Amino acid sequence: MINQNFVKHQLRIEAFQHPELLEIALTHPDAIAENLDLKPDEQKSRTLEYLGINHLGSNLFSQMVDDYLYLHCSHLGLATRTLLKSDLLSLGILTQLALKIKLDQESDLGTNYPLKPDFEQQKILSELFEALVGAVYLEWERDFEQTYNWLANQFLAEVVNQILMDLFVEGVATADWDANFYPWFGSNSLTCPSQASPSESTSLFCS
Repeated sequence: MINQNFVKHQLRIEAFQHPELLEIALTHPDAIAENLDLKPDEQKSRTLEYLGINHLGSNLFSQMVDDYLYLHCSHLGLATRTLLKSDLLSLGILTQLALKIKLDQESDLGTNYPLKPDFEQQKILSELFEALVGAVYLEWERDFEQTYNWLANQFLAEVVNQILMDLFVEGVATADWDANFYPWFGSNSLTCPSQASPSESTSLFCS
């Protein structure tokens, strides 16, 4: 049974009219295989449903990342946007997004999940996040714009700025920091490496 507090507070969605979509998206095939109440053909059907919604969500997430970077980060150039997309579609970022909304706690992962290597756990969580995107899209009657706005506001804006901030901090020697750099952080509500006060804006980060 899907926790409605999870839907409202973690997903920032008032309610799911089709909770069965979340059940499909958040039940990993390992858990399906362990369910002795399901006959083999039912297990196969449930697994195919999960794989289908995961594939849908994966394609949607990739397209929405493309759209977000084109709309908000075009000033960074194609090469930088390509690198950003690679990061956003990576196992690490998808796992981070899954953990942000506690999919490790709200999903049925199967009893062997805690025993799996870290890489396999990350793969499972990243796939669950993609499946969740597919479920939200179907819940909203395949409304691409509404799903995109939800994904951009709840996830993409924050993680894109974080990636850029990390890259910028790594690429600038400590001795080179001066007051000219701090507006790039302050104008985007990011944490500065020291206490200098921001005074002007810049276009380095995505808005």
